[in-house]
Amino acid sequence: MSRKKYPFDYIKYEVDREAKIATVTLSNPGKKNATPFWGEEQLLDTIDAWEKDDDVKVVLIRGEGDNFCSGHDLNGYFDGFGVRSKTKDRLANRHQLMLERDLRQVWRRLFFSLKPTIAEVRGHCIELGNALQACCDITIAADDANIGNLGQVAGISGITIIRLYAHLIGYKRTREMMTTGRTWSGREASLIGLINRAVPSEELAEAAMAEARRIAILPIDGIVMGKAYTHMVWESMGMGQAFTESYFGHAFGLKLKFEDGEFAFFKEVREHGAGEAVKKRRAHYEPLGGFGPRAEARIVPSREKPE
Repeated sequence: MSRKKYPFDYIKYEVDREAKIATVTLSNPGKKNATPFWGEEQLLDTIDAWEKDDDVKVVLIRGEGDNFCSGHDLNGYFDGFGVRSKTKDRLANRHQLMLERDLRQVWRRLFFSLKPTIAEVRGHCIELGNALQACCDITIAADDANIGNLGQVAGISGITIIRLYAHLIGYKRTREMMTTGRTWSGREASLIGLINRAVPSEELAEAAMAEARRIAILPIDGIVMGKAYTHMVWESMGMGQAFTESYFGHAFGLKLKFEDGEFAFFKEVREHGAGEAVKKRRAHYEPLGGFGPRAEARIVPSREKPE
């Protein structure tokens, strides 16, 4: 692990050297484990640690408390991107692109990790949280988890690792998620292929650990070589391009121009702070159904017949 000092340990990292299982806990429970501006750098340090450790055959990623990850800690990110600045030109395009590229490295490194990764998801798994679970090899979630992206509702252009989501859930559901900001319950997410499976919340920790133990008994050379070969296949399908598209698209999306009468999220952040801006955003979209699990919908998997 890096000896670099961070304001607090967002990443808690433990290795059970007998079981050959590493556990990564995202720890910011007061903000539903939202990731601080430097949190992705700390996660990159952690990926370096497990990649080089032969006592780690599989990595289990979870959130502290009742949530996986609710996205980015908006206050820190807005400071980093200069959103609070009242000057017309807040951040040069080249500087923003470099910043975006560096922040997105954690997604690429997680997706192409040579050690298998399992996301144990409960509660909110939104925006960055959803990207992290999507980049893991296996995701097991509580059936009442809240999974998805706010997309254009978040105040930018609905840009993320679109290519990866399209492979997982298809074009139409990806566009639905990114355009409307609706999210899926764990059960719904398992039916559309966004995650592997959903279990009752009280069984989640046991189910995720059982999956990790199944992998940990395999020979480590086979694990690493198998993942490396899989990565070659993913690259041939253009999956690596998803991360380049994401950082460029996000930088471009932060430069939206809002017309009169449109809800300008970043303007609200600049004038009233992130907390108040989020409240106003929710109030703005609530009359149209807001965002969150679509309780009125029942997704029927192909193996079932509609009632």
